[in-house]
Amino acid sequence: MTSFHARGLAAALVLTLIGATAPAAAQPAAGTTVPVPAAHASDGSGRAGATDRVVVKFRDGAESAPRTRERVYAEAAEQVVPRGAAAAGEHEVAAPRLDEISETVDSAKVVAADGLLDAEELETLTAALEEDPAVEYAEPDHLASIAATPDDPYYATSQWNLQPTAAGLDLPSAWDRATGAGQTIAVVDTGITSHPDLDANVLPGHDFVSLHAGGVQPGHSRDGDGWDPDPWDEGDYAGLDECWSGSAARNSSWHGTHTAGTAAARGDNGTGVAGVAYDAKILPVRALGACGDGYVSDIAVAIAWAAGDDVEGVPANPHPATVVNLSLGFLSSTCPAVLQDGIDRALSRGASVVVAAGNNDRDARMESPANCRGVITVASTTAYGTRAGYSNWGRVTLAAPGGDPARQILSTANTGSARPGSGSYSYKYGTSMASPTVAGVVALVRETDPSLSPAQVKDVLVATARPLPGHCSGGCGAGLVHPRAAVARATLQEGYTAQGAIGWLHARIGSSTGGPRSHERCGLAQDGCYQEFERGAIYWSADSGARWVHGGVRSAWNRAGGVNGFLGYPRSGERSNGAGGVHQLFQRGTVVWSAGTGAAAVRGAIGGRWAALGGETGLLGYPLGGERGGLTGGGADQDFERGRILWSPATGAQPVHGAIGRAYADLGGEQGRLGYPVSPEHRSGDTTVQRFQGGSIVYRHGGITISHR
Repeated sequence: MTSFHARGLAAALVLTLIGATAPAAAQPAAGTTVPVPAAHASDGSGRAGATDRVVVKFRDGAESAPRTRERVYAEAAEQVVPRGAAAAGEHEVAAPRLDEISETVDSAKVVAADGLLDAEELETLTAALEEDPAVEYAEPDHLASIAATPDDPYYATSQWNLQPTAAGLDLPSAWDRATGAGQTIAVVDTGITSHPDLDANVLPGHDFVSLHAGGVQPGHSRDGDGWDPDPWDEGDYAGLDECWSGSAARNSSWHGTHTAGTAAARGDNGTGVAGVAYDAKILPVRALGACGDGYVSDIAVAIAWAAGDDVEGVPANPHPATVVNLSLGFLSSTCPAVLQDGIDRALSRGASVVVAAGNNDRDARMESPANCRGVITVASTTAYGTRAGYSNWGRVTLAAPGGDPARQILSTANTGSARPGSGSYSYKYGTSMASPTVAGVVALVRETDPSLSPAQVKDVLVATARPLPGHCSGGCGAGLVHPRAAVARATLQEGYTAQGAIGWLHARIGSSTGGPRSHERCGLAQDGCYQEFERGAIYWSADSGARWVHGGVRSAWNRAGGVNGFLGYPRSGERSNGAGGVHQLFQRGTVVWSAGTGAAAVRGAIGGRWAALGGETGLLGYPLGGERGGLTGGGADQDFERGRILWSPATGAQPVHGAIGRAYADLGGEQGRLGYPVSPEHRSGDTTVQRFQGGSIVYRHGGITISHR
């Protein structure tokens, strides 16, 4: 990865890497048959996760009645429409036939269908079975297979970082389920060179190195022009004193080629190494030139373009990345605004951004982009499972193998010492190697569940990381990335379950919420958690317990900032108000809904006054919108069906409504001569009076009288 030389080039990034060339990989002999990896082996259906069996456990007493079980099977099967028939537009299709064929542990029944069912059909079937009161649980009877191990010759001998060891990542157990197919990993780096272990996975990229005039200097493109559609690595070599005064001559690092191979070198092709996501596509985006340097302004644009953002004067990227890898960095205690903007644009387009923590044995908060918002920051571990001595620590998301001088990371490289030669392999170490490792894991997770947002992908990685086998002084975030567990957590065919307090509430009101549509996600404000369901979400905090929020009430709550806003967590479920609407209590206010007015929040002094006046069934009726601040004198107001409540520090919250309210509005309201109301209306006989800061309004016999002080 990257370090910043103290030489006054504040916007440049410098890569500090150590590498050695490994022997050329053995090639398969002519006519050799390359085995199909287990993850891609045919199950006879062409559909991932397909099986023709489910396991059904009936509640005590129900399993002894065969007719009861036959009814349950038949009714559940009616809910499943075979995909092929639906796609063909058939209106009358036969439901799958279900027959008991045996028993398994604890008297659970093994039930076979008359054909293979895919993950979605199995989810529908098991959900329908579990809706029956007689059923305790139902689940697919999955087909298990041996762990997928690629036949790349260096995998077994040299890629300790990917193997099932204490310090390795046990990628074979994850490759059973995902290999990165359908995903694109953008490598924003020095560019890429042609390589037999990469070429089949490489997409057309772009060169964003803008410096091309003058002699060789840090960040120079060496290709004679600025931005262009050629992302090939021109070499980051330099002569004596060319990188900075006193700098030694250096060979080209082929850093982008190495990081690309770590993430997604072609696997199971009988050649060289296997990348973490070996079926993912590589999008090479050149942003670093001579000396391994590049300007932040170029890098920011490169990140945004890689994710599919429009860049003026540059053709649109036809292959937007699902994950962007940044094995680069520089000393800065804050993330530059332009770099954060590039990252934000990538995140907004659904691309995760994975960055190296840095190689300077200090708090990662002192380096960018490690300290930028929304990124996945990766520290480096050794073959002993400890934090590498050079690796930054502290503010990191998690860790991954990056090696050390004793045991490094083998990946794709080039034989050229300056200009590109032929493809080869070399060893390097650093957080530059740890970062693309995690980028590859992100690709596995996204293949498993493409609907996940960058924040949700990050949640999955954090929730499934395991403790480091060794020590990590300074802190390594959530721990060591755990590919198998991350993929399992994101796997739709396993279904989502609700547990703990959220699960208890779902068990009570599941007919209202529908089934879970995400895993439980924690780390919210006040150490809270939430889980999405078909028709809303359940939120939990220690103060409020578990509460369901949905529909218009949830929309209004989200507009107010959700758990991070002024309302905080829900403290009740929705309650009917007896007037055709509902309300829901939150920690610091209430959201009220009716069909005619929609949902709006009431809170604070205005909410208290409204409640004292009878709330939605009282004088003012339902709120027509949220509270508005910024009024004259630091005041606020809120509109209701039949009036308005105004508040100021000097007068508190007071209502205005009816004829007096209309006259007050005609006089300019709080901005007019009367100012804020200082009391509600007072009625005596046939006269109604309301006092204001600057006078009063009197209503009598249908007429209005205004007096000023």
